[in-house]
Amino acid sequence: MNELITWLDVNKISYTQIDAEVVEIENFGKMLLADLSGVKSIFRGAEGNLQFNLMESPDVLIAEGINYVAFPFGDNFYYYDLREDFRMNILKYIGCRQPCQCTEEFVNLGVHTPYELLNGSGDLALWVHKARWMGHTALGICDRNTMAGTLNLQKACAAAGINHVLGYSCAMKFRDELVDVKIYCQSRQGLQNLLRIQKEVMVDSNDNTISYKGLLSRGQGNVLVLGTLASYWMQRHPMLVQGFQAHFDKVYYQVDVSEYKAERIDREVLEAVKRYFDCFYVKSMDTFRVEPVLIADCYYTDRDDARSKVILNKIATGAAHRQSDDQYFKDVDEHYAALRPLFGEQWDFDALFARMCRGTVEIAKGAKAIFETGRMFMPRYILRPEEKEQYGNCRTLFHALLETGLQQKAPKDRIDDYRKRLDEEVYIIESTGNVDYFLVQWDMVAEAHRRGIVTGVGRGSAGGSLVSYLLGITSIDPVVYDLLFSRFLVPERCGLNWVREITVLGGNVQVEAGSSYVEIEMNGRTYLFDRDAQFRVGRGGEELKIYADQLQAGDDIHLDRRDILWNLE
Repeated sequence: MNELITWLDVNKISYTQIDAEVVEIENFGKMLLADLSGVKSIFRGAEGNLQFNLMESPDVLIAEGINYVAFPFGDNFYYYDLREDFRMNILKYIGCRQPCQCTEEFVNLGVHTPYELLNGSGDLALWVHKARWMGHTALGICDRNTMAGTLNLQKACAAAGINHVLGYSCAMKFRDELVDVKIYCQSRQGLQNLLRIQKEVMVDSNDNTISYKGLLSRGQGNVLVLGTLASYWMQRHPMLVQGFQAHFDKVYYQVDVSEYKAERIDREVLEAVKRYFDCFYVKSMDTFRVEPVLIADCYYTDRDDARSKVILNKIATGAAHRQSDDQYFKDVDEHYAALRPLFGEQWDFDALFARMCRGTVEIAKGAKAIFETGRMFMPRYILRPEEKEQYGNCRTLFHALLETGLQQKAPKDRIDDYRKRLDEEVYIIESTGNVDYFLVQWDMVAEAHRRGIVTGVGRGSAGGSLVSYLLGITSIDPVVYDLLFSRFLVPERCGLNWVREITVLGGNVQVEAGSSYVEIEMNGRTYLFDRDAQFRVGRGGEELKIYADQLQAGDDIHLDRRDILWNLE
């Protein structure tokens, strides 16, 4: 029992010891410590019918109000629910947490997730679960050089009922100096700017850095946090720091005194922090030229998971530099204990600590940036000047390219069959608003061919699209091989929505003077149609195709995406 009590205290789980075998976890329930002394395995029974090696009767325990059993395994304690099938659950983040002595509100903004490959660890849901269990109102991530985890963070936080903070870590390059920075989104504009920062770092830059000018231009809607070691650069370039303050919503200095195994790294970090507090605090005004914020980079959820980062780093580079057992998800008491010895009597440390915590809360409360979900986002094709001059709009270009492809690729004796199939596909593509999508694909493949880059014959269900074949996106004739277009694009299958507009507006059409028209009133408006315009109408329960001069009062005119209306001049 002593080992279990130690485990509960270390993991700060609130409990009451009932007797020598049972503890009650606050807001969770009673838990029996399994007696595994003298047994060789935690399981018993034959293969295929293994059971936990519990000496007591589960039914008796449940009748006594004991629903859980705890047991040691390896270096950890686990538990399982007697009312369910056996499953090992690590004995962490359950019930109520032991309250912190420090009452300052604090938000962890320094999480590095597994999306920061071979460096961060711990499932996102686990990070969020621990944050909520600790009483935090939000959680922020700051993966280096990747935003891959941001959408999943948003979803996990929403499911847990806490707020998310989308962050990003990278290196800014100024001349020959590298400065670590973090950017936290505050608004939709900030998120768009952060996406552009990510592009400059990972696409436009040869060394995965962003320039000072590039970072400065993407400040709107974002908060900038200058890294712990940046204090020297900040001191040398005060005007550049002021430039950040003018362009970003807010600029902070990151306070992180996590302990490293190498003394030289600890000394480097502590000297940088000291330089900041010595040089940027204006005592006469009790203010800082750049506000401090408490953001400790954490790469694993608990101290006992520190080895995971070492292993990941060795897989990545063959070595694990800057090793630390201290880069885990700490509570506010642990941060207070780490920082308090570093400040002398000349500092009102409690007020200073509250100030550093307050910055995390302000960033989290201002973080309104979200990824919009629940609808499809399709690309938009931008016409080149010569295309705009020749075709006018994307739809005309689309049809021109298809007609060219049809004349070049369809067998002359079967062109009517191909055109019928093409009409069916185009109807669905236009009705779901996917013309631009196909033009973007056509443009990319055409550019690849122009540069001599080999492209595949087609991937997956795309081979079932005649439109793709005629545009040159694929090299497979779906008519010859009897391939189904419905496997490639069906609104119900792809989560697409039919476009609400009911007509396609064509260009202007010149007509001769003195031509006669038919006047039609629909939906409270009057329209003039050429007498030879064709309509599909419902009349007497039948659907008819008639000319405009054959229309009768009460006819139900059927319009859909296949109709084209021209403006007559």
